[in-house]
Amino acid sequence: MRVILEVLQGPRKGRSFTFDRHDTFIVGRSRFVHCPMSDDMALSRDHFMIEINPPICELRDLGSTNGTFVNNERVSRARLASGDVIAAGQSLFRVRVELGSATSESGGAVAGRPGEEGGIAAIRCSGCGVAAPMDVTVTGPVSGEATEVVEWWCPLCRAESGALPQPVPHYTTLREIGRGAMGIVYQARHNQTGQMAALKLIMPETATTRTAIDRFYREMSVISRLRHPNIVEWYEQGMTRGQFWFAMELVAGTNLEALVNEQGGPYPVNQACRLICQVLKGLEQAHRMGFVHRDIKPENILITRNEDGLIAKISDFGLAKSFRGVGLSGLTFSGEMRGTIPFMPPEQMLDFKTVTPLADLYSTAATLYYMLTQNYIYDEPAGGGDLIRMLLEERPVPILQRRRDIPRELAAVIEKCLAREPKERFPDAASMRRAFKPFC
Repeated sequence: MRVILEVLQGPRKGRSFTFDRHDTFIVGRSRFVHCPMSDDMALSRDHFMIEINPPICELRDLGSTNGTFVNNERVSRARLASGDVIAAGQSLFRVRVELGSATSESGGAVAGRPGEEGGIAAIRCSGCGVAAPMDVTVTGPVSGEATEVVEWWCPLCRAESGALPQPVPHYTTLREIGRGAMGIVYQARHNQTGQMAALKLIMPETATTRTAIDRFYREMSVISRLRHPNIVEWYEQGMTRGQFWFAMELVAGTNLEALVNEQGGPYPVNQACRLICQVLKGLEQAHRMGFVHRDIKPENILITRNEDGLIAKISDFGLAKSFRGVGLSGLTFSGEMRGTIPFMPPEQMLDFKTVTPLADLYSTAATLYYMLTQNYIYDEPAGGGDLIRMLLEERPVPILQRRRDIPRELAAVIEKCLAREPKERFPDAASMRRAFKPFC
């Protein structure tokens, strides 16, 4: 299953770009984008972006001056189908969607028939058994079996499943403790041991192959080996009535975002640096084991307390990466990423596949910046402008412009951590933590 973007006209005529997994593709004059065309003055620096999660792909114009057109119609955002033609500046691009099974006119996977060679088994709702529409879109890798099993829930069953906490084997749900872009979290009790846990429930956004679900389980099982006092412990996982569930350590407290907002004034510099050093301790262990979080932000840092004071714990380690990476999330930049983009390093936007530990360090510094200023590292775009374009083009607002009482030496460390080029940042979590230590 893949999406191919063919260049029909313009400076890159004859090129093609192929995507077989969740990715982004940005076109413009900037040297940082995937398809740079510096000599086409009709293009903006960051003109348009396509987010791909085969077979789904969606285009969004990044506030370009001359506009982006799909099939001769100017658009700000459009879901793309196989055969669509995109016009921007002097260039024309054609979208082609290739699937292991038959394709529909809309570019999605067709709900196949049992026994089709290389096809997908007949798709029915896993809740009520109703047949899926013939043009249902299926995401995720395919096993290569003649009939790939697909997990799909009809709109009625999805709504019913989302309205009430679903029964999870050997857990009793007690109360809701939080909601976010990646699901609902409940306090729950293990029926046999009595152990309290945080139970997160997430439903895949699209019809999903069993191969994708199995791969997701394998990836999360590997991450569950991660143990550190500053990382929320992972207990177990499963799936019930279309929802993934994850049992994790229950952290009695709040998260970093709420802690800062409840402060009622500037957050103390020494306390902020102490908490960030704890986050870096957790990242140091994770990076040593080969894991990258990819979604460090205040909401994902949980705060508890012991006799020594506040304790920071990183939550959802690897969850976003694995969920999106195997195609379970649909598309992520349609709104639910708004709270993530301000903490995301530019290289992560440009290359989903090869994100390094240095991305986590950038996001940690952006989180500290937020703690100290209650602002993102750049101003909100005026007039509802695009956060993605701002991430790619704008330099961070110097922290001393936000808060003048921050030591200049600390401001310099934060500026280094937020360098656009990863090689200009600290090389690892340990050296970054040593740089913050004097301010704790």
